[in-house]
Amino acid sequence: MKKGLVYGNDGTASTKVAAVNAAWHYNWNTTLPAGISVPYVPQIWGLKTLPMIQTNGLNSDVAGYDHVLLGYNEPDGAKQSNITVADAIAYWPTLEATGRRLGSPATAGNPTAANSWLSQFMALAKTNNYRVDFICVHWYAPPNAKSFLAEIDAIYAMYQLPIWITEFSPADWNATATTPAKFTSQDAINFMNTVIPALNSRDYVERYTWKTRTTEDVNLGFAALFNDDGSLTAVGETYAGL
Repeated sequence: MKKGLVYGNDGTASTKVAAVNAAWHYNWNTTLPAGISVPYVPQIWGLKTLPMIQTNGLNSDVAGYDHVLLGYNEPDGAKQSNITVADAIAYWPTLEATGRRLGSPATAGNPTAANSWLSQFMALAKTNNYRVDFICVHWYAPPNAKSFLAEIDAIYAMYQLPIWITEFSPADWNATATTPAKFTSQDAINFMNTVIPALNSRDYVERYTWKTRTTEDVNLGFAALFNDDGSLTAVGETYAGL
């Protein structure tokens, strides 16, 4: 199965991973939470977490861990890992030395845009003969299935590597506390019912995971997978069944 779950470290990981029938999981970290039987995928979130490769023994096989390592989280974002392309490339051999399959850094910006952070990184990786085994993608936009799938296809066409969609969700970035999102949970469900089968049918898409926030979140709440008590929303029930 391709379907996964990404989550924060709030102590509910095992319940949530099981609830949505995820085949894999990650938490922007390198430490496996207890009580989960499906493979865990570690991530080097940023340069400050590079020492976790040694701390968690990622240079060898670790029980419960998939033999994969995800690259930096949104290095082009000032509020995320915030890494220059030059620094990202300089430290990439440390990730490569683990021998794990390596996912590219997942950028906040469009990976196919002219002179994008990822295009610069991938060009330098090629020049230096560094290994990147698949492309990691983040996507947040209105729930337009045709647009989403076209963007995923365009990323594959550009980089010609397998794709992991490590965060995605419909979003309304114009919503505020006083101007509710114009989309509903049914819009999210309709989107999900179209794109999940389409992702499953694309051989180049190896894995994906819906990104959930709380139901109260003004931008993504309509697409949340879980209620505050941990039970599945209607969107979550749909994800679990796909």
